[in-house]
Amino acid sequence: MEHPGRRDFHLDEFSLLVFEYYWNQTIFFNLQQGPSALKRLEIPTIVLEAIDKYRLTSGPKPETFIRASHAIEIPTRKISSVLARMPCPLFLKFDKRVIDTYTFDSKRRIVHIKHPRLIKDHADILFQLINYRWAQKLEDTDGSPRIAKKIRGVDRGQRPARGSTAKFKRYLDIENPGRVCFHSGKPIASGNVAIDHVIPWSYLYADDLWNLVYVDCRENSAKGNRIPDEATIVRLEQRDRSLLKTLQQQGSQSKHVAELKIAIDRDYVRRFWIGCRG
Repeated sequence: MEHPGRRDFHLDEFSLLVFEYYWNQTIFFNLQQGPSALKRLEIPTIVLEAIDKYRLTSGPKPETFIRASHAIEIPTRKISSVLARMPCPLFLKFDKRVIDTYTFDSKRRIVHIKHPRLIKDHADILFQLINYRWAQKLEDTDGSPRIAKKIRGVDRGQRPARGSTAKFKRYLDIENPGRVCFHSGKPIASGNVAIDHVIPWSYLYADDLWNLVYVDCRENSAKGNRIPDEATIVRLEQRDRSLLKTLQQQGSQSKHVAELKIAIDRDYVRRFWIGCRG
């Protein structure tokens, strides 16, 4: 709450914040917010429709709400109507006390906050708890990895940042010293070597050795964020086993090697590929 003394808020104001959160989580990760992918919840459906319209004019590249807001027609009133029908607890347990938190005028769509200072004073921990609870719910409905990081990575307009994959080159060189493109099977010309996430980074939100391969940068650009076919997944599984065997023979004991073994033992490639396909 930016104004700690203020007590009355119109639902349209909450609608804008709700839209922003669903926008970031949907455009970057397409998180499934409800129990059925065939029957989406109302607000995620509204946001997804807005994203589709945005992409028609601005292209497929995902962008945070803050950066894209100038090109978005936000259906504030529509979201407000949904929020008005959603039940929320009127009472909050705090320090062993039960506190009457707010009243709602359904005709005017005004939320009257009874203890604004309490919310302001504990805003940081409330924010973390809300994200934690949201992550728990999404783990039940979405099933993709690193849910908590996906939520935290886009809150307050922060664009999810990729780390450097350069540290993985020494491992990839061991298994693929000739730097043959994983997708085309052809040697990669000098200057065209790239490291590709076989299962798209936008789904995993992580750099893991078991998912990284050498590719020709032109092949990488053409692939984009497309989900790989099963033949590609089989080749990645075979590559991972071959890479682990070679690294173990050389006595390598880094954390990346340990993570590679865990990925193979737990069948990460196939499990996450199935989840990525939905």
